[in-house]
Formats: sequence, C-alpha cells, structure tokens
Amino acid sequence: MKKFITYRLAGVGVWHYEFCLNGETFGSVVSRVSRSEPARIEGPGISWYSHFDMDRDIVPGVSRQVKDSRTGEEVYRIIWWQPNLYEIRARNKFVLAEIRDGNYLFGEPGAPVAAMTERKAGAPRLVKGEEAEMCFRTFFFDPVDDAYRMMALSFPALRFC
Repeated sequence: MKKFITYRLAGVGVWHYEFCLNGETFGSVVSRVSRSEPARIEGPGISWYSHFDMDRDIVPGVSRQVKDSRTGEEVYRIIWWQPNLYEIRARNKFVLAEIRDGNYLFGEPGAPVAAMTERKAGAPRLVKGEEAEMCFRTFFFDPVDDAYRMMALSFPALRFC
C-alpha cells in the first residue's frame, strides 16, 4: 500500500496541488483562475492538460476531458452522473469515483483501488516559496501505474461539482 500526501496552495488567481510520496514531490496540478487557461497536470512521464467551460450546465452525462500535452489526444474524461458520483473513462476502461463522507473512493463499487481522505490539519510544506496546507491523504491498495495515480490524485482539482 502506498500513501500520498496532497498539499494545496491557493493564491490570488491561481491554485496549486502538490502530491508527495515519502516526502518527495511526485506530481502536481496547477491552474490559473481563468476561462482560457487549462489546468496543468504533471507527474512522472506525464504532461496533461484540461479545459472546462465554466458556463456549462452541470447535468448528468456532462464531461471534462484530460488530454496529453504532447499529442493532444484524450487520456481520459471525467463524467458527472449525480452528486458525489463520477465515472472516469479511458478508452474501453472505466473507474467509478465516489465521494462518501468526505472520502474519495476510486475503483469498482464495493472494491476501491484507492481512497483519498480529507485532512484539515498537519505540517505545512513550502510550495513555490509559499506555505501550503496539507489537505488530502491518499492510499492505493492495489498496484497501479503512475497514470492511474495521477488520475486519482488530480481528481479533486478537476471535478466540477
């Protein structure tokens, strides 16, 4: 089982999540608060981006694409079905993302591969020279690749409802 800690830094016009494993930076999500700027997701061998039209109505089936920065191809999409229930679809595979009692669960119903818990207190960390708050602990129960880890770790920053 691997445990990641997510730190959040919110500044004027920008937010930044940094993911750490054993005290070392594993990846990040950064975005400017702007209708034209995409969220940037970076990790080991990963460079993705995601746009979302803030004026879109959130109705069952609405989705947000995450694309590879090098090729422009879709890596996966996040689909909203109902409050606290999402589907993450990549080609022929899908993962359910459920938010239950402040916890984020990823996997199949009743068989999560990863669980993310909100944590309000903890030691701060410097991110981009600013003090960032610890906000999530994520546990991966089964072996998964780095792309799956980055998908789950970046989910709170990309979900739209």
